[in-house]
Amino acid sequence: MSDMSSAPSAPVAKPSWYRRLYMRMEALASTKHALAAMLVVAVVDGSFFPVPPFALLVPMVLAQPKKWAYYAVLGTVASLFGGFIGYYLGTLINAGAVSFLQIDLNMRVERFGIDSTLGQLLGENFWALALLCSVLPTPFKVVAIGSGMVAVPLDRFFLAAVIGRTVRFVLVAGVMRFAGPTARKWLRV
Repeated sequence: MSDMSSAPSAPVAKPSWYRRLYMRMEALASTKHALAAMLVVAVVDGSFFPVPPFALLVPMVLAQPKKWAYYAVLGTVASLFGGFIGYYLGTLINAGAVSFLQIDLNMRVERFGIDSTLGQLLGENFWALALLCSVLPTPFKVVAIGSGMVAVPLDRFFLAAVIGRTVRFVLVAGVMRFAGPTARKWLRV
């Protein structure tokens, strides 16, 4: 018989970045700092942070399913606050970019039956895109900064953000609440 102990072992596969991130978030979700961390991540997600708050929300709801609505409401409010930061960053970028790149937002667009200025088209219609992208898995910072850059009226941005972020947080937290054990098995694969 050959000696198996001297045979080289197969290299252990390194977990994917998603798996490592999820495991870190799941570990953080069971600490006393989880809620504060999710709120901070939700605020900075609306302005510049590359990790969405759902990476914390999901394991938090899985760990404490009875608090799903509480987490969804607080996450929504924090995300909206971050969205306003992102919106104002967008207005600053707009002011700098428009003058630096010499973009004329008063340029008339007269094609395809449209007769308006570029600024009016973007500002009046971008809010619908902001609403859609607030619900879809689009980085909210892109929506918020983009809305500020194209001068979406603040009341329209606020309405789109409130509806979109509320739907997104409630949907994610609700699914995790009611599909918890199944979701946990799927996420740990």
